[in-house]
Amino acid sequence: MIDNIVSSSFRDPSGFVFFQKGTLYRQINKIYMNNYELLMSSNLYQNLIDCGLLIPHREIDLKNLNDPEAYKYLQPDPISFISYPYEWSFSQLKDAALATLSIQKASLKYGMSLKDANAYNIQFHKGKPVLIDTLSFEKYEEGRPWSAYQQFCRFFLGPLALMAKVDIKLNHLLKGFMTS
Repeated sequence: MIDNIVSSSFRDPSGFVFFQKGTLYRQINKIYMNNYELLMSSNLYQNLIDCGLLIPHREIDLKNLNDPEAYKYLQPDPISFISYPYEWSFSQLKDAALATLSIQKASLKYGMSLKDANAYNIQFHKGKPVLIDTLSFEKYEEGRPWSAYQQFCRFFLGPLALMAKVDIKLNHLLKGFMTS
């Protein structure tokens, strides 16, 4: 049985993050199996790890949890300090936006796309922005617009424009989009 599901991760039917005996894990649900396998077999995962754009993980055997929805369990590398977009400077938010665009561009080369462009899925690890949500990828369908574009505008483009042109303190508007 899972001890402690992280409350902010329950919304994604693809899986969730939880703590078990003080260690952070990510459960991948069966519904996400095909996208996860494509991420791993296409070499996109390794490319993003090599570029420092995605937090690495290890697949872990936790079958003793007996969750019928579970496909795999991951143990992501730990992030030493968690920060939030409304705490970031303009430059940090810009760097996180550029990292998100780089991840999307790389994803397209491997037949995938970011389905999620939420700024809360980016953390600064060793001084660089890195995506922490392994379940943010989906198979790309030719001709389909970027499904996460609205989120990208809400979490990055809009706040950066307002911060640059109106008032730098407007990054606090991101507090209102914590669950979007």
